[in-house]
Amino acid sequence: MKMPFTSTNEITAIAASCFPLARAAATGIEQDVLDLVAPEPKRQAKKLAAQLQGGAIFDKGILAMLHDLIGVLDAEIAEGTFVETCYDHSPENVSDNRTWGKASLTRDADRLTNALTVLIELYATLAAVHDVLRAEKALEGLRTAA
Repeated sequence: MKMPFTSTNEITAIAASCFPLARAAATGIEQDVLDLVAPEPKRQAKKLAAQLQGGAIFDKGILAMLHDLIGVLDAEIAEGTFVETCYDHSPENVSDNRTWGKASLTRDADRLTNALTVLIELYATLAAVHDVLRAEKALEGLRTAA
């Protein structure tokens, strides 16, 4: 299996890339999420945005908070997604299907997808950094035991 990085410098660069992603995610939360979610997720999102803005991205619990908010946004987007049925009864349509569905988003769901995209990227990048750190710690323990 090929690993996505080959040196300590690359791992450091991945970790460093989390900071601008965190600022973008905090902005997305403030601009596109806070006025569109229920009160309890809103409180959690505000808390997360403050931590991300403050650079506390590697603190314990940040991944769980991101995961929870991503779940909330995903549910809200699913609720704001509807299928428009399009009809084509023209003589030029020679297919067996005279209708097809076109998925569309409400304006609010579309705004939430903007924030969701950055949150997922931040989550994936942070998770990769945490995985590398856990792997290094496990290897260190194996080396000292050997």
